[in-house]
Amino acid sequence: MPPKPRARTYAAVCNDSASESVATDDDDEYRQKRDRNNVAVKKSREKSRQRSRETAEKMERLRRENEELEQRTVELASELRTLKDLLLARAGRSSARRGVLKTEKPPTSSPSSSSASRDAAALADPQTVYTDHEYTTCN
Repeated sequence: MPPKPRARTYAAVCNDSASESVATDDDDEYRQKRDRNNVAVKKSREKSRQRSRETAEKMERLRRENEELEQRTVELASELRTLKDLLLARAGRSSARRGVLKTEKPPTSSPSSSSASRDAAALADPQTVYTDHEYTTCN
């Protein structure tokens, strides 16, 4: 609650003109303080409302971005499944054409063989992977 202006006595108002000018000065000073305070309060409340608006806008933007990212995740997962299925289908067709069983390992090359022959052997069977000087069949 704002402070009340100082009360003037009846005798000071009626008998002393100097007292009246002091009381008026006090009233003016009080009014100026109240006006400055009112301006500061309005400014503070406007800043608070602005921060609230900015926070709400940011929250809405992030919510939309999150939905877009979730949708992108679903799309990428679907694309990954499709690509895996295509790869497995191609690998199955390639094995069936050559008559190679999935569990069958290609012959191991000797350490003295060149890297070109090793690469050619790996490329010949798409289900084999060369790791640590051994061929491993992918299942």
